[in-house]
Amino acid sequence: MVIWKIIFSSIVALLIWSDQLMAGNKGSDTLEVARFNGIAAQEALVRSRRVLQAYLKRMDPITRLLPDSKGRGRMMWTVSNSAADLYPFLVMAAYYTDRSAYDKKMYEILRNEIRYSTRVGWLSDDVLPGGKGFRHPKPDLNRIIFGSCEYVKDGLLPLTELFGRTAWYHRMVGIVDDIIAYAPYESRFGRLPSMSSEVNGELLQVLSRLAYQTGDQRYIDQAIRIAEFYFDEVIPGNNGLPAHKWNLADGKQARDAFRFSDHGNEIVGGLSEIVLYLKLTGHPRYEKFKKPMSDLIHTLLDVGLNDDGLWYSSVAPSNHKILDKRHAHCWGYMFNAVYTTYLITQEERFLSATQRALKAVTDKPTYLDDPAGSNRGYGSNAYSDAIESAIVFLNRLPDDHMFQVLDECVARFLRRQRPDGIIEDWYGDGNYVRTALMYVFMKSQGTWVEPWREDVRLGAVRERTQLVIAVESDEPWHGRLHFDYPRHKAHFHMPINYTRLNEYPEWFTVEPERLYQVLVGQEKYVRLGGELIRGIRVKTANKGRVVIRVSSLPGPPYGTK
Repeated sequence: MVIWKIIFSSIVALLIWSDQLMAGNKGSDTLEVARFNGIAAQEALVRSRRVLQAYLKRMDPITRLLPDSKGRGRMMWTVSNSAADLYPFLVMAAYYTDRSAYDKKMYEILRNEIRYSTRVGWLSDDVLPGGKGFRHPKPDLNRIIFGSCEYVKDGLLPLTELFGRTAWYHRMVGIVDDIIAYAPYESRFGRLPSMSSEVNGELLQVLSRLAYQTGDQRYIDQAIRIAEFYFDEVIPGNNGLPAHKWNLADGKQARDAFRFSDHGNEIVGGLSEIVLYLKLTGHPRYEKFKKPMSDLIHTLLDVGLNDDGLWYSSVAPSNHKILDKRHAHCWGYMFNAVYTTYLITQEERFLSATQRALKAVTDKPTYLDDPAGSNRGYGSNAYSDAIESAIVFLNRLPDDHMFQVLDECVARFLRRQRPDGIIEDWYGDGNYVRTALMYVFMKSQGTWVEPWREDVRLGAVRERTQLVIAVESDEPWHGRLHFDYPRHKAHFHMPINYTRLNEYPEWFTVEPERLYQVLVGQEKYVRLGGELIRGIRVKTANKGRVVIRVSSLPGPPYGTK
């Protein structure tokens, strides 16, 4: 009951502050915006923890794994669903809202996932409830590689993007190594893991990021083999578009369809990532792939956009006719590739197309939340993909009006939660948490508090060169305020922070070795960025508020005469 009082009071306060901000009155100063952001972030965190608590009650009593779906009658652990789309985001929710659950239950699930689901080397298969073994009597390498790729790209990769080298990172590396080792398809380019553009695209994204981080030649070589397969065989042989599935024996597509939506568009993002990697590292293969990558994006823009500049759902490669005119709810996934290719080639068309898409989403908010229309059947998952697309691009191409539209959309999205904490009773509920946390970090500019408590509100906003942070609580609270850092460099050694699927955008970041001026109330001091990342001590009085202002000191050098 207390939780819902908090949520209700947050919604009321949010509406009041929203009215003030719209009216442009005295409530619209920087501090009030930070407080507004704190209220919005608090609700998203409270609701995320409610999802976590609800699903922890559903852990299998024997395997201690999580169900695919109760609402659909599938209580088993499925690698492509439970592992990929539910569990990883409960890990994140636990880290930020329930550290005891993170330290105990989340690691318990990881241990048992390895214990019960690994079937071919480190690759996993679906597990029946109650310790009854595998769902399928016989292993099928295509199914196992598909599920393992989903787990890596949708689950373990975002955990690594956010947390770096944890146990989940090492789990990811083990899976990727064995996908390469067990790749079943022999082609003229070398062994390939799949004939599916979804699987190959997912693996390309993971391989590209691991290549930056490790420089491991196995990852680079496997990524190049997949890229050559598409640039030299599939795309030229398929009227300029990737095939959803390719028949290696006769060199033809297995089905005349290319999906601009999820479960099809992954290959475009994967190709753009590896071509960018080759450019940034000066690899000799870059010059071979640069033009085919550009040509692919031009073709996609020519045949795949509706009148507003957003993607249709699918097209027939044979004649480029639209098969499904509904818009792709995950519109930003493909624009990640368009924008990344702009970074590669600097072609103005790619930037303009991305900007046009952002304007369309801003002018027609139904593109962000239309579950009863073109996204019928996707439910909250459609909200998640559309909202996250907006957040990723707002991070690079900020627009005040779109921030406002996004706030309104997210408020409706968050209210889809049931009183028991469940959203729609399937593994896609994990994506609700994923979106909520991405929104939280936007509202806090990447800052977070430890220990977290439901009555603590943390919001932040940039004011020219400084970050203004408001921490409020209904009861006295003390703990640490943590700051974000350039995770793309720290976790993956990436030279640039390009748009990519399953990233957690960086907002206000501090460099560990730099000096920062910190103003807490009237107290002023200097701290290293590394100290801000580790967390600075903050406390609030009863129903009090503390305001922190942080800015980088000029330098280096920092010395004076």
